[in-house]
Amino acid sequence: MKDIPDGSIDMILTDPPYLMDYRSNRRPASTRFMPIQNDTVANGKYCIEQSFAEYERVLKSNTALYVFCSWHHIDFFKTEFQKHFTLKNIIVWNKNNHGSGDLRGAYAPKHEFILYGHKGRSIFREKRLPDVLEFPKVPSAKLLHPTEKPISLLNVFLRNNSDEGATVLDPFMGSGTTGVACKNLSRNFIGYELDDEYFEIAKERIEGALK
Repeated sequence: MKDIPDGSIDMILTDPPYLMDYRSNRRPASTRFMPIQNDTVANGKYCIEQSFAEYERVLKSNTALYVFCSWHHIDFFKTEFQKHFTLKNIIVWNKNNHGSGDLRGAYAPKHEFILYGHKGRSIFREKRLPDVLEFPKVPSAKLLHPTEKPISLLNVFLRNNSDEGATVLDPFMGSGTTGVACKNLSRNFIGYELDDEYFEIAKERIEGALK
């Protein structure tokens, strides 16, 4: 992001790591962007802190940003967000099915949070919606990334806080869903992804959306 000029981005829509210290059986956690060794959560927090500072620098005045997160570290994300931006809502994404976790001692998780706020003031382009949004998850059989978000949900945010021809940034683009949504809605897109496999998936999806 340090290569992006100051005040050149019209909106940020991103889904950063949730700081869960989670590693799947499929691939190890990457530490290429991390200065601290052997502490996944501490490394993740450092990355998030640095990212929010860059968000403030690259965004134009009177723009919006949406940052996905979970309840596990909502205090940390909220604190970092409010160091740089006006927090307008903590949106609840209510999913059509729940996760697993502690099957006998905890309620089944069925939601994620999205921090929504302004640098200056951003006015809705379309109608005002409630802060609880119901959109189905991407079906497991169709997932290209374990935390992939539905395009239909991202479309709502892009239409409400950006215009055609705007430049949208997603520094944690995963399999490129934000980029696909941007191309479908005639927005320009800048995205980053460290994992080579997901980067190639994102590139293929976004190029396909351009056809």
